[in-house]
Amino acid sequence: MSFKNLFSLQMRALLLKELREVWRDRRALMITLGFTLLFPVLIISSGALSLKVMSDTSFDVAIIGAEYAPLLEEQLQTGDLRIERLQDGAPQALLADTYDVVLRIEQNFTEDYRSLLSPKIYLYVNSADQSAGRAAQLVQQQLALFQQVIVRQRLAARGLATQVLAPWQLEVRDVSTPSSRGLAIWGLMVPLLLIMALLVCSAAASIDTSAGERERMTIEVLLQQPISSWQLVVAKAVAVTSIGWFGALLSLAVLTLSLGLLPLAEIGVRFSAGINELMAISLILLPLALLVAVLQILLSLRSRSFKDAQIQLSILQALPVTLLIVLKLSNIELDSPLWQLTPLIGQQQWLSALMAGESVSVSLAIAGSLVTLSLVGLCILVGARALRRESLLGAT
Repeated sequence: MSFKNLFSLQMRALLLKELREVWRDRRALMITLGFTLLFPVLIISSGALSLKVMSDTSFDVAIIGAEYAPLLEEQLQTGDLRIERLQDGAPQALLADTYDVVLRIEQNFTEDYRSLLSPKIYLYVNSADQSAGRAAQLVQQQLALFQQVIVRQRLAARGLATQVLAPWQLEVRDVSTPSSRGLAIWGLMVPLLLIMALLVCSAAASIDTSAGERERMTIEVLLQQPISSWQLVVAKAVAVTSIGWFGALLSLAVLTLSLGLLPLAEIGVRFSAGINELMAISLILLPLALLVAVLQILLSLRSRSFKDAQIQLSILQALPVTLLIVLKLSNIELDSPLWQLTPLIGQQQWLSALMAGESVSVSLAIAGSLVTLSLVGLCILVGARALRRESLLGAT
């Protein structure tokens, strides 16, 4: 098989025809625009809502028997806790009403406290409520701090050093940087979004240009022209790649603009991707877009019908996402340079690093892209051979 006719007049005409058909497909364009515009906005909106909830949420705390321990009530008077004194009430009913947690202090608290006993304080919480769980954690933290103060005062009153109960002091120092924290966040979200954009945006076009043309009997007409089967596969793959790559770039643009609107500095995260990083991300996505397109075309060609092709490509869309999530959650070490030569995994590492402003090895990126392009070439040969089988061309 010779590739000397890659830029021949027939090849250019075929490529122009495939590109025109892909970009005239309204269904494919609507899917591309819908996914690339709505999905990033949905992610950013949910992130902004989470930040707002974390920063603005306050909790209602009911204290029954606060008159027996007024210092406890004073200690709990923080900006995030709204304290309300109650004379009596059933904790379960109060939790079902408007309170996040209920603190109950028994009548014998003062007497036991002065006798240096350990009076009990009951904290009622509904653990099925996520907000209530955060409120209970905050109440426990405030009470624990106050308890340490009282212990130090009692030791000092008896001439004992506070170090008796604290043989060492543990001080936690976070050595992470805004860039590394950004890497931890973008490491899964951004590659998943961009890879999903490649898969979703090119699916409709790949099905229509393969299984669709087979059912319309137009692919047989194309094979009767003076072109090779590999030329047909290349033209279709390039056309499908164009819309998939465009969808990924549009998703990247929307995501970049949306991230600039989030108050990332409040959580100590920095978004460091500049023009150079975004251009590098675009180039890294191109070989993967070609691989996705040719794989989708091969699956669509071997399917029995248009609907069968849709089912197979839906399964294909779930596989890369599932693989990346499993690798992320399983904490598998991917430090070896060989992982960067693996398609999909290598792109995931490069994309996450570039979005966080980290450097990427140019030699490994080129080598990994060449491996991906080699798989593209192999898939093109497989597709060209498949087109020569009459059994594959029969629409059912």
